Amino acid sequence: MTDRLIAEAGRENTIVINTGDNFFQTGELELEDKKAEVIFKALDRIGIDFVGLGEQEFIFGVPLIGNLTKNSQVHLGCANVKDIRRVSPYLVPYLRLNKGMKQVLITAVIDPQVLKSTDEKIAFTNPVTALKRIKKTISHDIFIVVCHADAVSAEKWLTQISGIDLVILGRQPGVSEKKLEINGAIVAFNNDRGQFVSHVDLVPKDGRYAVSGPHNTRLQARTIAEDRSVAKLIEEYEAWSREYHYAKSKNQHLAKAPSDIKNIYVGKDRCMECHEETVVSWAKTVHARALDSLIRKGKEYDPQCLPCHVTGMNDKSHGGGFISLNLTPHMVNVQCEQCHGPGGLHAQDPENVSARLSGKQTCLSCHTKDTDPGFSYQKKQKTGIH
Repeated sequence: MTDRLIAEAGRENTIVINTGDNFFQTGELELEDKKAEVIFKALDRIGIDFVGLGEQEFIFGVPLIGNLTKNSQVHLGCANVKDIRRVSPYLVPYLRLNKGMKQVLITAVIDPQVLKSTDEKIAFTNPVTALKRIKKTISHDIFIVVCHADAVSAEKWLTQISGIDLVILGRQPGVSEKKLEINGAIVAFNNDRGQFVSHVDLVPKDGRYAVSGPHNTRLQARTIAEDRSVAKLIEEYEAWSREYHYAKSKNQHLAKAPSDIKNIYVGKDRCMECHEETVVSWAKTVHARALDSLIRKGKEYDPQCLPCHVTGMNDKSHGGGFISLNLTPHMVNVQCEQCHGPGGLHAQDPENVSARLSGKQTCLSCHTKDTDPGFSYQKKQKTGIH
């Protein structure tokens, strides 16, 4: 989509900005490093000019991410990091580009209050002070700021500084549909996990620049062709990731449940002994084939995807749940106990009905807006879950 916008306006008249929060910790350093490398290569190939550093970049490790920019056209920046060049020589406090015979100044600021944990050596200055300093000392015709703060904090900052043409909010959920103006600055946001590409047009008006937009385009495979160079990067990463997780799964061991755990997962075959009609009905649903969708995508070993496609995974308070395809193949797919809880006590004593009643929140824990955007709990209730 960005290549289409660049083609329409011309590269010399286009700036592509990413608001950050691209890198996330998983607890697996090798996986994190590999994913960060791929993400940065993708940003480079998409044609991103500037990334405003967000909360997740600081948590992940800004110096590490900064090193990824060595041979890249992408600039990572934040104006209110104290001595940012000492944090990493590859980070910048701002970026100034010549576009359409005009100088465009781009920077980012972050609310220190949103940072949960960072390198202790990184210190932050006041966002408003940082913006005023850059605005005063760096000549420009157009001033664009990425604000990593909620709308309330951003508005408080903007009332203290004039002369900003466009502000992009990096932490405001959703996608802006209406034009919002604060102290002369047009405010826009697009934080819907990559579901949209948003753009604005800056046109001269009364000695400044008027903002047309924001214009939002939903990214859909049937209307927007994929970028094959980026798609290839992702395909290569997915193949690497599958081998990585497969190797880890081979080294897992079947741990014996602690003796103090009384209620354990027993699997659908045990449920079948008394609830045959329900299990037979369940076998006709997509839940009974939940793992198949991961196999088709090569993600059947991915611990981030598996919990919603197997039964009892990561439930440390009970034993017997899914561990790996090698060790616990009988716990694959979304079986009875994934929704109703472990049935060990009930299997030992049918009078002990300890199973939980599954409701809307049980379903929505896996059928999220991102993973299953077309899911409707109300419709499923009418057609039957199993």
